[in-house]
Amino acid sequence: MKKKLRYSLFLPFLLLLPAGLQAKCDSNARRLVNAYPQLSACRNNRIVWKDGTTMLYDDGRRKTFTQRLKKPDIQDMFHDRYPKSFSIPQKDFDPGRYRYEPFFRHMYGNSPEEVRRHLTTIDWFGQKIRVTRVNNVDRQLRAVERDLKRLLKKKPGYRKYLTPIGGTFKWRKIAGTNRLSVHSFGAAIDINVKHSAYWRWNKGAYRYRNQIPHEIVRIFEKHGFIWGGKWFHYDTMHFEYRPELPGMGKGSSHSAASKLRKGRQESMDCF
Repeated sequence: MKKKLRYSLFLPFLLLLPAGLQAKCDSNARRLVNAYPQLSACRNNRIVWKDGTTMLYDDGRRKTFTQRLKKPDIQDMFHDRYPKSFSIPQKDFDPGRYRYEPFFRHMYGNSPEEVRRHLTTIDWFGQKIRVTRVNNVDRQLRAVERDLKRLLKKKPGYRKYLTPIGGTFKWRKIAGTNRLSVHSFGAAIDINVKHSAYWRWNKGAYRYRNQIPHEIVRIFEKHGFIWGGKWFHYDTMHFEYRPELPGMGKGSSHSAASKLRKGRQESMDCF
């Protein structure tokens, strides 16, 4: 009885705490820390960087889709579970598209000049491209290219999807927004625009479109890159390095997200 009384007296005080102080680190926070060598822990609802910087993990607020895009916290980046398999995405299902910008600025650089200090030039099917060395993104893309070259020996017709590329590093805002693109950090690549689709290119009613073969997507995902073709707001040329998301990287075994609409599966060559 005394325990119940103490709890009832404490509860009103707990409810008065800011929402962020009530939240706790979870499995996604641990996944984030394990994915990036610059991080050391999640403690007391804060992501702790090895340089001593801390960032609030979960502000405890319930958000609409638009609010998650414009004012996410770090926890919101995991709101939609990135699916290993594919179905046509349901409305506003955009796994990985919510990004807490201060996190990426601190990771890769807070200005074009800071980002450029970490850039290196690599070869991409005979084309020279600039990407960041942070988190070994350059090495991961080299590994992607090696695996893709093996694929092209079996399916040489796939080369048209991969080159010439649409771009890598460019400090810029996402079209129609005030949010920085991941291209700003040198951690994203757009493959051949000619054979890609982007939701903003739609004229009239929304319709999902894609030509990129799933074998290409799987190779990028194996090395920690997510694909914009798994978003409702699709961007099928776009791949960005996000190894913290469930199902990314080698040896992944997580199942498809339950939020994906039950729909027809596309052919074995294309989603």
